[in-house]
Amino acid sequence: MDNKISTYSTLWCLVDIDDKEHSLKTFATLFLDAMNDWKLTRRENIYAFITDLKEYFGNPLTVNKISEKKYDGTNTWELEAGSSIAELISISTNLDKQNDFDKIVEKFINYYNMEFNNVDFIAELQYLTTEQGGRKTPVFATDYRPQIKFDFDDMQTLGQQTFINKVIVYPGEKVEAKIKILSPDYFSNCLTEGMKFEFREGYKVIGTGEIKYIINDRLEKASR
Repeated sequence: MDNKISTYSTLWCLVDIDDKEHSLKTFATLFLDAMNDWKLTRRENIYAFITDLKEYFGNPLTVNKISEKKYDGTNTWELEAGSSIAELISISTNLDKQNDFDKIVEKFINYYNMEFNNVDFIAELQYLTTEQGGRKTPVFATDYRPQIKFDFDDMQTLGQQTFINKVIVYPGEKVEAKIKILSPDYFSNCLTEGMKFEFREGYKVIGTGEIKYIINDRLEKASR
């Protein structure tokens, strides 16, 4: 089943690892800025935030409706968030001739949903040197899928690596990578940021990794 973005943290991670500059990234960044300015209790869920925006500024959301709201001594965070949304709509109107807020959001969410289904978490990988028992040849960033083994379980799962800001990695090198695992349901509610793992070819360990960001929040272990 395809993953669907619903939270601030998931969208933020996907935008953060997007190394291309384009209008949809600009729109998503402004949207995240607005979410970050919103009240804490409604800040994490994207669709709860949109509901709040429309209730406060009016539906449909427009630059004029946002600009009509004036400072009353207490609504600083609402106006800050509204300013980012107004800028988002204005830029989209100028660049794409699109001023419908819902369609703008749908477009950048659909774009990042495609990436969401290609990555479960971001990890820092340390490849072993050949002398340490690692590979003898470099790895290219095209569909390389060694097995991943976490300390807490005997199960191995394929973990596709897509390197960030690198095309080729040599034995002994360190790299950040997007990881997509074959068995996400098996590891549901099991992973934490900072967790270490090994990656292997068969049962031969060729490197170690550490989870930096969990993108697929179904995998994240609930905090106690």
